[in-house]
Amino acid sequence: MEDQIAGPSRECKTPKRRRSRASITNEFSVKRQRVSIGYIDVQADPIPKSDYGDGGTEPRADRFISARPDVLFPMNTTPRTTRIAQVFGLADDKILKFTDSTSTTPDGKMMTALRRSASQLFYTPPVVHATSASANLAKRRQFILALDGPGIPQDPWAYPLAWSPQNVIAVACGHDVYYQNLDTRQIAHLCNLPTASAGRVRAISFAQHKPEVVCLGTTTGHVQVWDSESRKRLRKWPNHDWMGVSTMEWKHQECTVGRLDGHIAMYDLRMADEIMKLKAHKKDIYGLSWSEDRRYLVSSDSNGSVHIWDHRNLGETSKKVGKMKHNGAVKAVSWCPWKPDLLATGGTYPDGTIQIWSTSSLSASPTPTPLHSISLNSSIYSLHWSPHCKELLSTHGLSWQCSKGVLPSTVNPVASPLTNSITVHSYPSMSRLVSVPAHTGSVSQSCLSPDGTMVFTICYREEAMKMWKVWSRREEADKRESAFDQYAIR
Repeated sequence: MEDQIAGPSRECKTPKRRRSRASITNEFSVKRQRVSIGYIDVQADPIPKSDYGDGGTEPRADRFISARPDVLFPMNTTPRTTRIAQVFGLADDKILKFTDSTSTTPDGKMMTALRRSASQLFYTPPVVHATSASANLAKRRQFILALDGPGIPQDPWAYPLAWSPQNVIAVACGHDVYYQNLDTRQIAHLCNLPTASAGRVRAISFAQHKPEVVCLGTTTGHVQVWDSESRKRLRKWPNHDWMGVSTMEWKHQECTVGRLDGHIAMYDLRMADEIMKLKAHKKDIYGLSWSEDRRYLVSSDSNGSVHIWDHRNLGETSKKVGKMKHNGAVKAVSWCPWKPDLLATGGTYPDGTIQIWSTSSLSASPTPTPLHSISLNSSIYSLHWSPHCKELLSTHGLSWQCSKGVLPSTVNPVASPLTNSITVHSYPSMSRLVSVPAHTGSVSQSCLSPDGTMVFTICYREEAMKMWKVWSRREEADKRESAFDQYAIR
Protein backbone atom coordinates (compact mmCIF):
# COMPACT_ATOMS: atom_id res chain seq x y z
CA MET A 1 0.00 0.00 0.00
CA GLU A 2 2.87 2.32 0.78
CA ASP A 3 4.33 1.74 -2.47
CA GLN A 4 1.18 3.01 -4.10
CA ILE A 5 1.09 6.29 -2.09
CA ALA A 6 4.73 7.10 -2.56
CA GLY A 7 4.16 8.62 -6.03
CA PRO A 8 2.47 8.30 -9.28
CA SER A 9 2.84 5.38 -11.37
CA ARG A 10 5.79 5.37 -13.75
CA GLU A 11 3.67 3.98 -16.49
CA CYS A 12 1.60 7.16 -16.72
CA LYS A 13 3.09 9.34 -19.61
CA THR A 14 2.05 12.55 -21.28
CA PRO A 15 0.91 11.83 -24.80
CA LYS A 16 2.92 13.52 -27.56
CA ARG A 17 1.36 15.41 -30.54
CA ARG A 18 2.05 13.71 -33.77
CA ARG A 19 2.82 15.84 -36.84
CA SER A 20 1.52 14.77 -40.10
CA ARG A 21 3.90 15.05 -42.99
CA ALA A 22 1.05 15.99 -45.25
CA SER A 23 0.03 18.93 -43.13
CA ILE A 24 0.31 22.51 -44.40
CA THR A 25 2.45 24.97 -42.53
CA ASN A 26 0.45 27.37 -40.56
CA GLU A 27 0.71 30.67 -42.41
CA PHE A 28 -0.44 32.58 -39.39
CA SER A 29 2.39 31.28 -37.26
CA VAL A 30 4.45 33.94 -35.62
CA LYS A 31 7.55 31.85 -35.90
CA ARG A 32 9.92 33.18 -38.58
CA GLN A 33 10.73 30.68 -41.25
CA ARG A 34 14.12 30.23 -42.84
CA VAL A 35 14.48 30.26 -46.57
CA SER A 36 17.41 28.54 -48.23
CA ILE A 37 18.81 30.48 -51.26
CA GLY A 38 21.48 29.06 -53.51
CA TYR A 39 24.63 30.90 -54.65
CA ILE A 40 23.94 33.56 -57.28
CA ASP A 41 26.68 35.15 -59.45
CA VAL A 42 26.03 38.88 -59.49
CA GLN A 43 28.42 39.42 -62.46
CA ALA A 44 26.08 39.12 -65.41
CA ASP A 45 27.21 37.92 -68.85
CA PRO A 46 27.94 40.65 -71.42
CA ILE A 47 24.98 41.50 -73.59
CA PRO A 48 25.61 40.65 -77.23
CA LYS A 49 25.62 43.69 -79.47
CA SER A 50 23.55 41.96 -82.07
CA ASP A 51 20.60 41.71 -79.68
CA TYR A 52 20.80 45.18 -78.17
CA GLY A 53 22.17 47.92 -80.34
CA ASP A 54 23.75 51.11 -79.24
CA GLY A 55 21.25 53.64 -78.13
CA GLY A 56 22.95 56.44 -80.01
CA THR A 57 22.91 54.72 -83.40
CA GLU A 58 20.00 54.34 -85.74
CA PRO A 59 18.84 50.76 -86.26
CA ARG A 60 19.73 49.43 -89.72
CA ALA A 61 16.64 47.30 -90.04
CA ASP A 62 13.82 48.19 -92.36
CA ARG A 63 12.03 51.26 -91.03
CA PHE A 64 8.61 50.13 -92.26
CA ILE A 65 8.77 46.43 -91.40
CA SER A 66 9.32 45.50 -87.82
CA ALA A 67 12.04 43.02 -87.00
CA ARG A 68 10.52 39.63 -86.54
CA PRO A 69 11.96 36.24 -85.80
CA ASP A 70 14.26 34.79 -88.38
CA VAL A 71 11.86 32.06 -89.36
CA LEU A 72 8.20 32.93 -89.01
CA PHE A 73 6.97 30.18 -91.29
CA PRO A 74 9.86 27.83 -91.94
CA MET A 75 10.12 26.62 -95.50
CA ASN A 76 12.35 23.67 -94.70
CA THR A 77 9.89 21.79 -92.59
CA THR A 78 9.96 18.71 -94.76
CA PRO A 79 12.27 17.59 -97.56
CA ARG A 80 9.49 18.31 -100.06
CA THR A 81 9.01 21.91 -98.94
CA THR A 82 12.80 22.37 -98.92
CA ARG A 83 13.03 21.29 -102.56
CA ILE A 84 10.17 23.59 -103.52
CA ALA A 85 11.79 26.53 -101.72
CA GLN A 86 15.09 25.90 -103.47
CA VAL A 87 13.46 25.71 -106.90
CA PHE A 88 11.64 29.03 -106.44
CA GLY A 89 14.60 30.70 -104.76
CA LEU A 90 12.85 31.10 -101.40
CA ALA A 91 15.21 29.09 -99.26
CA ASP A 92 17.51 31.24 -97.13
CA ASP A 93 16.28 34.34 -98.92
CA LYS A 94 14.97 37.60 -97.55
CA ILE A 95 11.76 37.46 -99.55
CA LEU A 96 9.92 35.68 -96.71
CA LYS A 97 12.13 36.87 -93.86
CA PHE A 98 11.88 40.21 -92.08
CA THR A 99 15.51 40.76 -91.26
CA ASP A 100 18.14 43.43 -91.72
CA SER A 101 18.12 44.60 -95.34
CA THR A 102 21.90 44.83 -95.34
CA SER A 103 22.37 41.18 -94.60
CA THR A 104 23.58 39.10 -97.53
CA THR A 105 22.94 35.46 -98.13
CA PRO A 106 24.85 33.32 -100.59
CA ASP A 107 22.81 32.59 -103.70
CA GLY A 108 23.43 30.27 -106.58
CA LYS A 109 25.03 31.53 -109.76
CA MET A 110 21.90 30.93 -111.76
CA MET A 111 19.61 32.82 -109.38
CA THR A 112 22.06 35.72 -109.11
CA ALA A 113 22.16 36.05 -112.88
CA LEU A 114 18.36 35.84 -113.01
CA ARG A 115 17.90 38.68 -110.53
CA ARG A 116 20.57 40.85 -112.19
CA SER A 117 19.30 40.60 -115.73
CA ALA A 118 16.99 38.20 -117.43
CA SER A 119 18.93 38.54 -120.66
CA GLN A 120 22.08 37.22 -119.01
CA LEU A 121 20.31 33.96 -118.30
CA PHE A 122 19.99 33.26 -122.03
CA TYR A 123 23.23 34.99 -123.12
CA THR A 124 25.68 32.86 -125.05
CA PRO A 125 29.17 34.18 -125.83
CA PRO A 126 29.85 34.81 -129.52
CA VAL A 127 31.61 32.05 -131.36
CA VAL A 128 35.03 33.10 -132.64
CA HIS A 129 35.82 31.34 -135.89
CA ALA A 130 39.32 30.06 -136.49
CA THR A 131 39.58 32.07 -139.71
CA SER A 132 38.76 35.39 -138.03
CA ALA A 133 41.33 37.99 -137.04
CA SER A 134 40.00 37.71 -133.49
CA ALA A 135 41.50 34.21 -133.32
CA ASN A 136 44.79 35.13 -135.02
CA LEU A 137 45.95 38.75 -134.94
CA ALA A 138 44.14 39.54 -131.69
CA LYS A 139 45.91 36.72 -129.85
CA ARG A 140 49.40 37.18 -131.21
CA ARG A 141 49.52 40.98 -131.71
CA GLN A 142 53.12 40.70 -132.90
CA PHE A 143 54.70 40.67 -136.34
CA ILE A 144 56.22 37.47 -137.67
CA LEU A 145 59.02 38.91 -139.79
CA ALA A 146 60.73 42.31 -140.02
CA LEU A 147 62.90 43.49 -142.92
CA ASP A 148 64.87 46.66 -143.58
CA GLY A 149 64.25 48.71 -146.71
CA PRO A 150 66.90 51.42 -146.97
CA GLY A 151 66.24 53.88 -149.75
CA ILE A 152 62.53 53.25 -150.17
CA PRO A 153 60.61 56.28 -151.51
CA GLN A 154 59.90 58.88 -148.83
CA ASP A 155 56.41 59.31 -150.19
CA PRO A 156 53.20 58.01 -148.53
CA TRP A 157 51.51 57.78 -151.97
CA ALA A 158 54.13 55.45 -153.52
CA TYR A 159 53.85 51.68 -153.99
CA PRO A 160 57.38 50.34 -153.35
CA LEU A 161 56.29 46.84 -152.20
CA ALA A 162 54.74 43.90 -154.10
CA TRP A 163 53.95 40.26 -153.22
CA SER A 164 53.86 37.67 -156.00
CA PRO A 165 51.71 34.51 -156.21
CA GLN A 166 54.95 32.50 -155.80
CA ASN A 167 55.46 33.96 -152.29
CA VAL A 168 58.19 36.38 -153.42
CA ILE A 169 58.30 40.01 -152.31
CA ALA A 170 59.96 42.80 -154.29
CA VAL A 171 61.06 46.13 -152.80
CA ALA A 172 62.02 49.33 -154.60
CA CYS A 173 65.00 51.01 -152.93
CA GLY A 174 65.90 54.14 -154.87
CA HIS A 175 67.31 53.10 -158.28
CA ASP A 176 67.49 49.41 -157.28
CA VAL A 177 64.95 46.65 -156.90
CA TYR A 178 65.51 43.67 -154.59
CA TYR A 179 63.37 40.60 -154.10
CA GLN A 180 63.27 37.78 -151.56
CA ASN A 181 61.75 34.33 -151.65
CA LEU A 182 59.95 33.93 -148.34
CA ASP A 183 60.07 30.14 -148.58
CA THR A 184 63.85 29.90 -148.94
CA ARG A 185 64.64 33.35 -147.42
CA GLN A 186 67.08 34.04 -150.27
CA ILE A 187 67.59 37.70 -151.23
CA ALA A 188 68.60 38.73 -154.76
CA HIS A 189 69.16 41.95 -156.67
CA LEU A 190 66.84 42.30 -159.66
CA CYS A 191 67.89 45.44 -161.50
CA ASN A 192 69.35 48.92 -161.31
CA LEU A 193 68.38 52.08 -163.17
CA PRO A 194 71.74 53.76 -163.72
CA THR A 195 70.76 56.84 -165.72
CA ALA A 196 69.27 59.88 -164.06
CA SER A 197 66.68 60.18 -166.81
CA ALA A 198 65.15 56.87 -165.79
CA GLY A 199 64.34 58.29 -162.34
CA ARG A 200 63.71 56.40 -159.13
CA VAL A 201 61.39 53.41 -158.85
CA ARG A 202 58.09 54.60 -157.39
CA ALA A 203 55.66 51.74 -158.05
CA ILE A 204 56.05 48.00 -158.50
CA SER A 205 53.58 45.20 -159.31
CA PHE A 206 53.71 41.46 -160.08
CA ALA A 207 51.69 39.94 -162.90
CA GLN A 208 49.05 37.41 -161.93
CA HIS A 209 49.17 35.27 -165.06
CA LYS A 210 52.98 35.02 -164.90
CA PRO A 211 54.15 35.31 -161.28
CA GLU A 212 57.80 35.77 -162.27
CA VAL A 213 57.02 38.93 -164.31
CA VAL A 214 57.28 42.23 -162.44
CA CYS A 215 56.52 45.73 -163.72
CA LEU A 216 58.35 48.87 -162.53
CA GLY A 217 57.20 52.49 -162.75
CA THR A 218 59.56 55.43 -162.21
CA THR A 219 59.24 59.03 -161.15
CA THR A 220 59.99 60.18 -164.73
CA GLY A 221 57.21 58.10 -166.25
CA HIS A 222 59.17 55.12 -167.63
CA VAL A 223 57.61 51.65 -167.36
CA GLN A 224 59.74 48.50 -167.51
CA VAL A 225 58.92 44.80 -167.31
CA TRP A 226 61.44 42.32 -165.86
CA ASP A 227 61.68 38.57 -165.41
CA SER A 228 62.63 37.91 -161.79
CA GLU A 229 63.91 34.38 -162.49
CA SER A 230 66.22 35.18 -165.41
CA ARG A 231 66.77 38.81 -164.25
CA LYS A 232 66.29 40.10 -167.79
CA ARG A 233 64.25 43.04 -168.97
CA LEU A 234 61.35 41.98 -171.17
CA ARG A 235 59.84 45.31 -172.15
CA LYS A 236 60.47 49.06 -171.82
CA TRP A 237 57.70 51.58 -172.48
CA PRO A 238 58.84 55.23 -172.56
CA ASN A 239 56.72 58.20 -171.60
CA HIS A 240 57.04 61.27 -173.75
CA ASP A 241 55.17 63.50 -171.32
CA TRP A 242 57.65 62.79 -168.48
CA MET A 243 54.80 62.44 -166.00
CA GLY A 244 55.65 60.15 -163.13
CA VAL A 245 53.98 56.81 -162.48
CA SER A 246 51.86 56.75 -159.33
CA THR A 247 50.30 53.27 -159.36
CA MET A 248 49.81 50.20 -161.58
CA GLU A 249 47.64 47.09 -161.78
CA TRP A 250 47.73 43.98 -163.99
CA LYS A 251 44.84 42.48 -165.96
CA HIS A 252 46.01 39.29 -167.65
CA GLN A 253 48.53 40.39 -170.30
CA GLU A 254 47.72 44.08 -169.89
CA CYS A 255 49.24 46.47 -167.39
CA THR A 256 47.17 49.50 -166.34
CA VAL A 257 49.26 52.48 -165.21
CA GLY A 258 48.06 55.57 -163.36
CA ARG A 259 50.06 58.80 -163.70
CA LEU A 260 50.44 62.02 -161.76
CA ASP A 261 48.71 64.07 -164.48
CA GLY A 262 45.40 62.21 -164.06
CA HIS A 263 45.81 59.95 -167.13
CA ILE A 264 45.39 56.18 -167.21
CA ALA A 265 47.55 54.31 -169.74
CA MET A 266 47.23 50.68 -170.69
CA TYR A 267 50.09 48.53 -172.02
CA ASP A 268 50.09 45.05 -173.50
CA LEU A 269 53.07 42.82 -172.77
CA ARG A 270 52.99 41.72 -176.39
CA MET A 271 52.99 45.29 -177.77
CA ALA A 272 55.88 47.78 -177.95
CA ASP A 273 53.79 50.86 -177.17
CA GLU A 274 50.77 51.81 -175.11
CA ILE A 275 47.44 50.57 -176.45
CA MET A 276 45.17 53.11 -174.77
CA LYS A 277 45.33 56.41 -172.89
CA LEU A 278 42.43 57.81 -170.91
CA LYS A 279 42.00 61.21 -169.31
CA ALA A 280 40.38 59.96 -166.14
CA HIS A 281 41.03 62.57 -163.43
CA LYS A 282 41.96 66.19 -163.03
CA LYS A 283 44.40 65.49 -160.20
CA ASP A 284 47.09 62.93 -159.41
CA ILE A 285 45.91 59.34 -159.50
CA TYR A 286 46.65 57.58 -156.19
CA GLY A 287 44.60 54.36 -156.40
CA LEU A 288 43.97 51.81 -159.15
CA SER A 289 42.44 48.33 -158.94
CA TRP A 290 40.57 45.78 -161.10
CA SER A 291 37.62 43.83 -159.72
CA GLU A 292 37.91 40.10 -159.12
CA ASP A 293 36.00 39.28 -162.29
CA ARG A 294 38.08 41.86 -164.23
CA ARG A 295 34.92 43.63 -165.30
CA TYR A 296 35.31 46.96 -163.51
CA LEU A 297 38.27 49.28 -162.95
CA VAL A 298 38.32 51.74 -160.06
CA SER A 299 40.57 54.81 -159.92
CA SER A 300 40.99 57.48 -157.24
CA ASP A 301 42.87 60.77 -157.05
CA SER A 302 44.28 63.34 -154.66
CA ASN A 303 41.06 65.37 -154.80
CA GLY A 304 38.95 62.59 -153.28
CA SER A 305 37.19 61.56 -156.50
CA VAL A 306 36.58 57.86 -157.12
CA HIS A 307 35.61 56.66 -160.61
CA ILE A 308 34.46 53.23 -161.75
CA TRP A 309 34.94 52.16 -165.38
CA ASP A 310 33.54 49.26 -167.40
CA HIS A 311 36.24 47.37 -169.30
CA ARG A 312 33.92 46.91 -172.30
CA ASN A 313 33.82 50.60 -173.19
CA LEU A 314 37.23 51.89 -172.12
CA GLY A 315 38.60 54.51 -174.51
CA GLU A 316 38.84 58.20 -175.14
CA THR A 317 35.08 58.63 -174.78
CA SER A 318 34.65 56.17 -171.94
CA LYS A 319 31.61 56.74 -169.79
CA LYS A 320 31.95 56.27 -166.07
CA VAL A 321 29.79 53.65 -164.41
CA GLY A 322 29.87 55.60 -161.18
CA LYS A 323 31.48 58.60 -159.58
CA MET A 324 31.89 58.91 -155.82
CA LYS A 325 33.45 61.54 -153.63
CA HIS A 326 35.50 61.71 -150.42
CA ASN A 327 36.51 64.84 -148.53
CA GLY A 328 40.20 63.94 -148.70
CA ALA A 329 42.73 62.22 -150.96
CA VAL A 330 41.89 58.58 -151.65
CA LYS A 331 44.61 55.95 -152.04
CA ALA A 332 42.93 52.91 -150.46
CA VAL A 333 40.63 51.02 -152.86
CA SER A 334 39.80 47.32 -152.65
CA TRP A 335 37.33 44.95 -154.34
CA CYS A 336 35.66 42.16 -152.40
CA PRO A 337 36.79 38.67 -153.49
CA TRP A 338 33.63 36.80 -152.43
CA LYS A 339 31.19 39.45 -153.72
CA PRO A 340 32.59 41.11 -156.85
CA ASP A 341 30.18 44.08 -156.82
CA LEU A 342 31.39 45.31 -153.39
CA LEU A 343 34.02 48.06 -153.31
CA ALA A 344 35.70 49.59 -150.26
CA THR A 345 37.32 53.04 -150.38
CA GLY A 346 39.16 54.94 -147.66
CA GLY A 347 40.13 58.61 -147.41
CA THR A 348 42.96 60.45 -145.71
CA TYR A 349 42.87 63.78 -143.88
CA PRO A 350 40.44 65.48 -143.56
CA ASP A 351 38.09 62.67 -144.56
CA GLY A 352 39.12 59.63 -142.51
CA THR A 353 36.16 57.44 -143.47
CA ILE A 354 35.70 53.96 -144.95
CA GLN A 355 32.83 53.66 -147.41
CA ILE A 356 31.37 50.49 -148.93
CA TRP A 357 29.80 50.74 -152.39
CA SER A 358 27.90 48.39 -154.67
CA THR A 359 28.25 48.63 -158.46
CA SER A 360 24.68 47.39 -158.89
CA SER A 361 23.30 50.58 -157.32
CA LEU A 362 25.72 53.14 -158.79
CA SER A 363 24.05 53.65 -162.16
CA ALA A 364 20.61 54.14 -160.60
CA SER A 365 21.52 57.53 -159.07
CA PRO A 366 23.84 60.32 -160.24
CA THR A 367 24.86 60.90 -156.62
CA PRO A 368 25.17 57.41 -155.15
CA THR A 369 25.19 56.80 -151.45
CA PRO A 370 27.39 54.15 -149.83
CA LEU A 371 25.96 51.00 -148.35
CA HIS A 372 28.04 51.51 -145.22
CA SER A 373 30.13 54.40 -143.96
CA ILE A 374 32.29 54.47 -140.86
CA SER A 375 34.11 57.56 -139.62
CA LEU A 376 37.46 56.82 -137.99
CA ASN A 377 39.14 60.27 -137.90
CA SER A 378 42.34 58.62 -139.06
CA SER A 379 44.12 58.56 -142.42
CA ILE A 380 43.51 55.31 -144.33
CA TYR A 381 46.22 54.26 -146.79
CA SER A 382 45.25 50.71 -147.78
CA LEU A 383 42.33 48.28 -147.56
CA HIS A 384 42.13 44.48 -147.95
CA TRP A 385 39.13 42.15 -147.89
CA SER A 386 39.69 38.75 -146.34
CA PRO A 387 39.07 35.88 -148.79
CA HIS A 388 38.29 33.51 -145.89
CA CYS A 389 35.76 35.48 -143.81
CA LYS A 390 33.67 38.63 -143.91
CA GLU A 391 36.25 41.03 -142.56
CA LEU A 392 38.04 44.13 -143.87
CA LEU A 393 41.56 45.24 -142.96
CA SER A 394 42.74 48.86 -143.02
CA THR A 395 46.13 50.49 -142.40
CA HIS A 396 46.34 53.94 -140.87
CA GLY A 397 48.51 56.97 -140.38
CA LEU A 398 47.94 59.97 -138.14
CA SER A 399 44.69 60.57 -136.26
CA TRP A 400 42.90 63.77 -135.34
CA GLN A 401 39.97 64.99 -133.31
CA CYS A 402 36.98 66.96 -134.52
CA SER A 403 35.57 69.62 -132.20
CA LYS A 404 31.82 69.96 -132.85
CA GLY A 405 32.26 68.59 -136.34
CA VAL A 406 34.69 71.33 -137.41
CA LEU A 407 38.19 70.39 -138.51
CA PRO A 408 41.10 72.72 -137.72
CA SER A 409 42.93 74.41 -140.57
CA THR A 410 46.12 72.55 -139.67
CA VAL A 411 46.47 68.92 -138.69
CA ASN A 412 46.74 68.43 -134.93
CA PRO A 413 47.65 64.76 -134.41
CA VAL A 414 46.18 63.10 -131.34
CA ALA A 415 46.91 59.75 -129.74
CA SER A 416 44.44 57.11 -130.88
CA PRO A 417 44.32 53.30 -131.04
CA LEU A 418 44.12 53.67 -134.82
CA THR A 419 47.26 55.77 -135.18
CA ASN A 420 49.87 53.94 -137.33
CA SER A 421 47.98 50.69 -136.87
CA ILE A 422 46.47 47.80 -138.76
CA THR A 423 42.80 47.42 -137.92
CA VAL A 424 40.31 44.72 -138.82
CA HIS A 425 36.58 45.44 -139.12
CA SER A 426 33.68 43.02 -139.29
CA TYR A 427 31.29 43.16 -142.23
CA PRO A 428 28.47 44.17 -142.51
CA SER A 429 28.33 45.47 -138.93
CA MET A 430 31.60 47.41 -139.51
CA SER A 431 32.46 46.93 -135.86
CA ARG A 432 36.11 47.01 -134.91
CA LEU A 433 37.51 43.58 -134.06
CA VAL A 434 41.17 44.28 -133.37
CA SER A 435 43.60 47.17 -133.76
CA VAL A 436 47.37 46.65 -133.40
CA PRO A 437 50.06 49.37 -133.59
CA ALA A 438 52.25 48.38 -136.54
CA HIS A 439 54.90 51.10 -136.93
CA THR A 440 56.02 54.37 -135.40
CA GLY A 441 55.02 56.19 -138.59
CA SER A 442 52.25 56.00 -141.14
CA VAL A 443 51.58 52.55 -142.62
CA SER A 444 51.64 53.88 -146.16
CA GLN A 445 51.17 50.55 -147.99
CA SER A 446 50.31 46.91 -147.37
CA CYS A 447 50.22 43.74 -149.49
CA LEU A 448 48.12 40.61 -149.07
CA SER A 449 49.80 37.19 -149.19
CA PRO A 450 48.95 34.69 -151.96
CA ASP A 451 46.96 32.51 -149.55
CA GLY A 452 45.13 35.52 -148.11
CA THR A 453 46.16 34.98 -144.48
CA MET A 454 49.11 37.38 -143.97
CA VAL A 455 49.82 41.04 -144.67
CA PHE A 456 53.10 42.84 -145.31
CA THR A 457 53.18 46.47 -144.15
CA ILE A 458 55.73 49.17 -144.96
CA CYS A 459 56.62 52.45 -143.27
CA TYR A 460 58.69 54.95 -145.22
CA ARG A 461 59.82 56.80 -142.09
CA GLU A 462 61.20 53.66 -140.48
CA GLU A 463 62.40 52.27 -143.83
CA ALA A 464 61.15 48.93 -142.52
CA MET A 465 58.65 46.23 -143.47
CA LYS A 466 56.76 43.80 -141.24
CA MET A 467 54.76 40.65 -141.91
CA TRP A 468 51.64 39.92 -139.83
CA LYS A 469 49.47 36.84 -139.49
CA VAL A 470 45.92 38.20 -139.67
CA TRP A 471 43.62 35.36 -140.76
CA SER A 472 43.64 31.57 -141.19
CA ARG A 473 42.47 29.39 -144.01
CA ARG A 474 39.23 27.53 -143.67
CA GLU A 475 39.72 23.83 -143.05
CA GLU A 476 38.35 21.73 -145.86
CA ALA A 477 35.85 19.14 -144.73
CA ASP A 478 36.72 15.53 -145.47
CA LYS A 479 34.77 14.18 -148.40
CA ARG A 480 32.53 11.30 -147.43
CA GLU A 481 33.11 8.21 -149.46
CA SER A 482 30.06 7.13 -151.34
CA ALA A 483 29.15 3.67 -152.53
CA PHE A 484 28.85 5.01 -156.08
CA ASP A 485 32.55 6.01 -156.04
CA GLN A 486 33.53 2.37 -155.97
CA TYR A 487 31.80 1.56 -159.23
CA ALA A 488 31.84 3.02 -162.71
CA ILE A 489 29.11 3.07 -165.31
CA ARG A 490 30.15 1.59 -168.63
